[in-house]
Formats: sequence, structure tokens, C-alpha cells
Amino acid sequence: MDPLLPPGIDEKTFNAALETFAGVVGKEWVFKGSATRSYRDAYAIVDDDYFKPSAAVAPASVEEVQMCLRIANEYKIPVSPISTGKNLAYGGAAPRLPGAVTLDLKRMNKILEVNEEFGYALVEPGVSYFDLYEYLQKNNIKLWLDPPSPGWGSVLGNTVERGVGYTPYGDHLTMQCGMEVVLPDGEVVRTGMGAPPNNNTWQLFKYGFGPYLDGIFTQSSLGVVTKLGIWLMPEPPGFLPFMIAFPREEDLEQVIEILRPLKISMVIPNAAVVSHVLLEAANQTTRAQYYR
Repeated sequence: MDPLLPPGIDEKTFNAALETFAGVVGKEWVFKGSATRSYRDAYAIVDDDYFKPSAAVAPASVEEVQMCLRIANEYKIPVSPISTGKNLAYGGAAPRLPGAVTLDLKRMNKILEVNEEFGYALVEPGVSYFDLYEYLQKNNIKLWLDPPSPGWGSVLGNTVERGVGYTPYGDHLTMQCGMEVVLPDGEVVRTGMGAPPNNNTWQLFKYGFGPYLDGIFTQSSLGVVTKLGIWLMPEPPGFLPFMIAFPREEDLEQVIEILRPLKISMVIPNAAVVSHVLLEAANQTTRAQYYR
């Protein structure tokens, strides 16, 4: 079987590009052939061999991301960046362009800062919600993170995909403050107050000076986000969750109409979630089965 190649790239050029990538990240962090199977979409509604990469490259630093993008430009190789690739059933780690090279950022997994006084964290793409939760617990930090359903997913990845959670901090993009982004030409930009040199308010004030840029790097191909600030909720003295079961599906419209004014008026400050009992039953499993 002929190897899968990026669109418009011959095998000789592709192999030369992979060798150049390996010179930056190390040969053990360049994957091709059967080693790319984990980067496919296991829940694809079409042939699961369609949305697959030609190879994957896993840089370990911002500098390596810069060099990888410059190599991709030199060889005209399309790349598809992922954080942890755990957005399961929504494409996962698979590229949207068949044959693209996956830029896997899971090795960039540092929690760079957590500030309890001001209520924020600064993380790299490979940091999962489990990772950040365990950090807060281990260090007795009285802050809450707001996870989506899959806690093994990336904090950064979920935010730039405009994901949501369940607490009053559930709109993750709204709670984001400050990005570091590598542009397609390899240049690094920092948004908001990260742009001025020697500034200590990068994760405190979203807007900085001039145009607000962060939104153009969400659900886009305009840059690779390598650091992200996220606001965390102060731990409340207590909380009381509610679950209300409705036995008839035909009552769903009326249920929503009851909830809607409560949400609009912020009587319900967090996300009001409607879910089917069969979905909930399928999710009743131990965390250990899916962790990492």
C-alpha cells in the first residue's frame, strides 16, 4: 500500500520533511505509519481511515513549535495542532484535512502558575482538567476549576474550542485571560497584557491595549496556542447540586420554558444541563478506567 502523503507532496519531499522535523524534536517524537493510529477518529461517522494524518510530530517547547511551523512552511506541509486530542466524538485527534501532519502538543504539559490570591492559572496545552485538579488538591489551593464532561481533556484545548462546563465559570472562553500564540510563520505573540514587556498583569486584564485578538485564535487555523491563562472560581463555603428527573420526553419543551427565565435572570448562575438517562447510565464508570 502506498504511504499516505500530505496533499500535493511527493514521497521524497515528505520523507525529507520528516527528517527535518526529527532533527528538531528527536526521532522518537516523529510518528508515521501504524504509529499514527492513535491520531484517528475512533467515532467517525464515515470511514475511520479517511480523517487520518500522514504523520505526527510532538514538540516539547514553544521554540520547537516555532521551528516545526517554519519547517512546515519550507516544505509546504499542512499541519493540524492538537492539545491532548481527547475531544472524543467530536473529531478527537484526527485532522480535518486528510494527510495533514498532526502537531501533538501533549508533551507541553506544565502548570506554569496558579495564583490563589488573584484566582487564575497559566497552563500549557497538555495540561488536563485532571492534572489541574490534582495540583489544586495537592497544594491545598482553595480554587475551583470548571471542567467539561471529559476531565481528561485539555484545559487549553477545550477553551480555544469554546467549550463549557457546569459552574458559574462555565463559559470557558469568557474566563480565559491571556494567550501565547505561535503564528504560522513561527513568530510568537502574546495577547492582552502579555504584549508589553515586564508586565505582571497578563492573567488579570483581558484586553490590554488596542484590538482584542484572542477570539481569532479560537476554532481557527490562524495560530497555535502554546500558553493560556484561565480564571478559577474561589471555593465556596458550600454548594448544593440538584437533579430533577422527568419521565416523559414530550415534557422537554415545557421543562426548558420553565428553566429559561431562571437562567436569564441568573437565579441559576451556572449551566443548566439537560441529559438523557441512558447517557448518564453509560457514563457511570470509575475514573481509573479512562484516566490518561
